[in-house]
Amino acid sequence: MLHINRVITEVTDVLRRAASSASPEPLAATWLRGLCSNVRGRASAALMISASFICAMQSLAGEHAQLQQPQPFKVIYQADYRGLPISATGIRELSRQKREGAEAPLYTLTSSALSIFAKFTEQSDFVMVGDTARPQFYRYDRTGLGRNKSIRLNFDWNLNKVTDLDSGEHWPLADAEISDRLLYQFQLQTDLLNQGVDITLGTQLSYQIQDQNTLKDYIFSVKAKVTLQTPLGPVETYEIVRSNDQDKRSTTLWLAPAFEYMLIRFEQASSDGENFSLAIEKAYLNDTPITDFSAGT
Repeated sequence: MLHINRVITEVTDVLRRAASSASPEPLAATWLRGLCSNVRGRASAALMISASFICAMQSLAGEHAQLQQPQPFKVIYQADYRGLPISATGIRELSRQKREGAEAPLYTLTSSALSIFAKFTEQSDFVMVGDTARPQFYRYDRTGLGRNKSIRLNFDWNLNKVTDLDSGEHWPLADAEISDRLLYQFQLQTDLLNQGVDITLGTQLSYQIQDQNTLKDYIFSVKAKVTLQTPLGPVETYEIVRSNDQDKRSTTLWLAPAFEYMLIRFEQASSDGENFSLAIEKAYLNDTPITDFSAGT
């Protein structure tokens, strides 16, 4: 009986640690599988009763440990730059490809907007380390309206530095969870996805962004639950806001929980008049077109 009590105590401790762990490896589930297999080979009826309890909890531990990540997608938006009444198309796309000799796939997140007057392209290549999107390469290009701008950053996690490929300057990587100016939006999606579809209003999420030689703290707050009207029908979203006095830029995102927190609308405004917005027109999830938001996933 003492042996059974010890087993139950150990299981309880493992489950408690699993519930508070952010590790992608289902450690508790693996341990429990081995324990269940071992126990089933024993004849003790009392121990089998304990084993039944343990094995019933195995699936709970496994489910908790399986972190979710947004699937590849492609979304087409009506883009508006500086409030100009011009026709512009925005495209945001997440792709995934295997890397030779590497277990973790390489993801590429791109965001672009094109009109007859201007072109804007942003790209982040990254890998997933647990539930963290770790940047490998970041690129930003803007031509047309205003002065042209280009940024290319390489993130070397082995040497623990980030390098500006245009100037040759480099800086130490201060934290293992640093993001870039585009990737934080994917990280926000991933974090919300792993919290489920019911998010408490007022919830805050924070990210450190490498903006060339500057580290910036982005703090987001879940402000409201809003139903937006779109060409694909009405869709329920969370309105998520950020206001940063450092660069006097405000950002608002509307994300749809029923569609893996897909970006439905995006608005960004800064004190220098550089305003930019996106409104969804078409969407594909894992190459499958979404024709009606009301039909669900």
